[in-house]
Amino acid sequence: MNASIPPALISASLLALAGLFGGVSISFFWQPQRLHQHSKFIAGIIFGGISMGAAVALGGLAARWLKIDLNQPDITLGLGYILGAMSNGLIVWLANFFRRHEQQDIFDVASVIKKRVRNETLPDSSLINTDKED
Repeated sequence: MNASIPPALISASLLALAGLFGGVSISFFWQPQRLHQHSKFIAGIIFGGISMGAAVALGGLAARWLKIDLNQPDITLGLGYILGAMSNGLIVWLANFFRRHEQQDIFDVASVIKKRVRNETLPDSSLINTDKED
């Protein structure tokens, strides 16, 4: 019976299932504020669709890039979980960022991003203590 089901379909199903669990695990702790406007069922469908879609769509690409075999169920489940969690985490982070800056102009948002990138990559001179106490 197993020979009648193509291995690619099994891998895609495992990726989708694991992606669903990865996305749901993130959604329990971290949700965009706008999602609270909808019912929990609709929110679950949104998170499930994002995580399952990302796991199936990006699973093959990630497997090829990492040089892993998707015919091994344990590796497929782990990769799907990670992709589902990361996709929902990224969507939630972006949604919250845009919600905080929705009344601003695009140039204001770009300057905020530029300022944050510069502050994170370069050490702040006020944090460095140049006074040495002997």
